[in-house]
Amino acid sequence: MNHDGSESLEGLSADHALVEESARRPGPWGQDRRLEFIEFRLLWDGKINRGEVAEFFNISIQQASLDFARYMLLAEGNMKYDRSEKVYRTAEGFTPVLIAPDTQRYLNELAGLATGTVSPSASFVGARPPCDVVSLPIRRVRTEILLPLLWAVRDTAEIDITYQSMRRPAPARQWIAPHAFAFDGARWHARAWCYATSRFRDFVLNRIHEIHARRFGNINSSDDAEWHKFIVIEIEPNPNLTLSQRDSVVTDFGMQNGKLYKTIRKALMSYFVHHLRIDDPKSSSQPIIWANRAQFEQENTNH
Repeated sequence: MNHDGSESLEGLSADHALVEESARRPGPWGQDRRLEFIEFRLLWDGKINRGEVAEFFNISIQQASLDFARYMLLAEGNMKYDRSEKVYRTAEGFTPVLIAPDTQRYLNELAGLATGTVSPSASFVGARPPCDVVSLPIRRVRTEILLPLLWAVRDTAEIDITYQSMRRPAPARQWIAPHAFAFDGARWHARAWCYATSRFRDFVLNRIHEIHARRFGNINSSDDAEWHKFIVIEIEPNPNLTLSQRDSVVTDFGMQNGKLYKTIRKALMSYFVHHLRIDDPKSSSQPIIWANRAQFEQENTNH
């Protein structure tokens, strides 16, 4: 510790013997997370100090100092001390050793913090840039609908529901045997055997008006072939684009050799291609196309 109350790498090095000794034994509960926190802030904020660690994890400054010293042993050369601002900064040649530099995770947390779906106490994100999110209308599922569905799936039971199908003018009662749940990007569905149509299909949770009764089930979910079968969707840049535009699409979607392969349950295929707006073969306005559409159209024709 310096006379001005700041800390330095040299000062931390004085604790080397203590840290090396503690490294031979299992660390205190939570230290692994604190070390990840240090590296996360170094990676995304480019700097961190002891107070941030102490405040986030509700630990003492002394314990935070030991955490920094421990991190120095694990990732030597990853940080340097800035005496003027009393912070540790990311050193040149910084290489994460505890976490992956996952940009999608960071952006997901940033969006979650902006919308309130992620609590600041649960996120390692520090300094946040101005951020806003386009929020779609929330389709809340009622607790009294979700709970019986969850329990029916758990117990392999069947339930009697009142359901409003968009193919019918009025809601109707029917028995279903739910066995799984699916989120299509906008709505939650229950995947279930439908006694009214004698097939497995999806039921939008918000369209279930009421659940009346429950009984033991005898439907085998393994018979739901479309749920258990995985298919590969092949996506390519739209051939109508210029070469420069196609190169941009390849980079944008992370394509390899000009193609993107997405493995997805066959039961969810229609949602996937619809959200990407590649379900209409006549549409030429999208930057990508569904390259192996004919394969699945042929399969449907054969069936």
